[in-house]
Amino acid sequence: MNQQSYSQDSILQVFFNDKPEVPESGKDSSFQNQDPDLNFKEYIVGNSTIKSHYVFGKNATLQKSSCFMEHEQAIYAVPAQPVVTFHIQVSGNNKMKFVNGQDGRLINELQYCLLWQNDRILSYELSLYEADYCSLHFRPSHFLEMSHRIPLLTELAMEVTRSSHSALDFYVGKADEVLLAFIDAILLEVRHYHISDQRFTHLCECVLLKSMELPVEVQPFPIDALKRTSNSAFSDLDDDTFMDEQKLRFESIFRYYSRDALIANFYTIKQEYLALKEERAKSNAIMKEVKDCYHGVMGDSADLLAESYFWVAVKLEEQMKRFNLTEKEKGTLVEAIIAVCDQSFELKTPRADQLQFYTHYTGQTYVGDVGMQEFGEILNMFIPNMNLPTDKLDGSRESRAILDQYIQDSCSFTPLSHITEKGEMDKPPKVVELYHMLMQRMADELTITDTGDFQKSDLIRILDHAYQRNDLSLLLMVEIEQLTDDGDYVENQKFNKICLWHSVLEEAIDEWYDTGFSKEEELISNLMPLYFQSPDKIKAVERKVMETKAIYDAMVPVLVDVGFTMESLLKKNIFLLTAESLIVAAENPYKEK
Repeated sequence: MNQQSYSQDSILQVFFNDKPEVPESGKDSSFQNQDPDLNFKEYIVGNSTIKSHYVFGKNATLQKSSCFMEHEQAIYAVPAQPVVTFHIQVSGNNKMKFVNGQDGRLINELQYCLLWQNDRILSYELSLYEADYCSLHFRPSHFLEMSHRIPLLTELAMEVTRSSHSALDFYVGKADEVLLAFIDAILLEVRHYHISDQRFTHLCECVLLKSMELPVEVQPFPIDALKRTSNSAFSDLDDDTFMDEQKLRFESIFRYYSRDALIANFYTIKQEYLALKEERAKSNAIMKEVKDCYHGVMGDSADLLAESYFWVAVKLEEQMKRFNLTEKEKGTLVEAIIAVCDQSFELKTPRADQLQFYTHYTGQTYVGDVGMQEFGEILNMFIPNMNLPTDKLDGSRESRAILDQYIQDSCSFTPLSHITEKGEMDKPPKVVELYHMLMQRMADELTITDTGDFQKSDLIRILDHAYQRNDLSLLLMVEIEQLTDDGDYVENQKFNKICLWHSVLEEAIDEWYDTGFSKEEELISNLMPLYFQSPDKIKAVERKVMETKAIYDAMVPVLVDVGFTMESLLKKNIFLLTAESLIVAAENPYKEK
């Protein structure tokens, strides 16, 4: 064993390859005098993917790999110098053997083995699909020094000094979740903090000793450790920015997609999203045409019918005072009043006095159902110089952001977050980073007027809204729509960012099919199938609305007659029958004969 030929200042490296040789990418690698840091490598072997996180040290190296094997394929652990190896099979199984050696050993899930690998190449035959593992590699000289402190390692230390390598079953045991969590904690510490090679080596020793159930005292985290200044807040997705369900989705994407496959799938999902967006724009244009037709033909007929229904409700209240009613009979009258009011409010947004009347009987606050465009039109009428672009208020998240910002600007409203937050320190770093990057790239969306005021586009309004609300997904959607047509921009992004794009697009598509309608929008949407199914399109809608208008016009005198008739009723049972009839009619009030 010629240990002296390997510099003690160089890091300890073990390469992985689909051939039993050092890969080309490793031949010129040099990490002299480098502190331990987290490195990532993706191996594509046929349709299989192995993603590994490494921490290289001078006396120890830690590797954790997530594997998705779609076919049987041997991979090889090729040490750059002699090593003592500690292998943990986290999931699946792994048939390990020395290249050109005897039959190997099958390492099952959560089993581990400690062996003297020397500079021999190990072959891994991982089970299909998920087969994750962790490997620790120690420099032989350091392992010998460890054996002086830990008698249990003496026997293997003798193998290191006397033999070319040891058997794969020299020391075999079973790992547990506590040990795996400790390894994850080491990786997180290295990811977030600068740590010394001495501390990293100590933590690797602790992993080995814990696995052997030996008493070990882990040195406390150094209070003077320097936090790494990461190039991007997106280097870590395992934080409080995301819910557990989202993190599980990220883990799934990380495991099953290579970088190239993820980019390809991102473009596929993006095309699906853009097709839905284009479809919505076309649908909204047709819906506007149908809406204009409806109101043009209907005139004030629906409003008159709504007022007639409400007038009947008022008459019910007036006449019920003339009779001595039981509690059950009063309940029937209240039900009739509420039912008739509901019919009125289906046709027309209620006035304040009508709402007061209605809530007196329901005992609950009326939840209005005004569409976003209707609400925008109301704001434009009552707030001077509001100038809300109602054509953009299509119910999407972006339109809600635009509406929110127009209200803030016009009403000089300061969000509570501006008062309670202590600037960017209270905001998620990912939101801050992405917001500033997008604002820099879209500076031409901000202009200065002749009066010296800032004038911002609706795109900037969306960004400001997302920043105020810490809405990372909305910021990511803006990034996707504005920047990802540039293939070079996509290629320059890290895996985590593309993973987030993938995820928010899937969520946006899911939300697309959950969009609700206001009462007026639902009324208009019920005419849409007729538009598409009829060869003369809007003319067919016009005929249908004329038929409905005729029904409404005919119902007004009927309701007026019902109201006046109630005034002349002398018998309580006839009055109650009238109320019950109004309840029944409300179940399907517009059914055409």
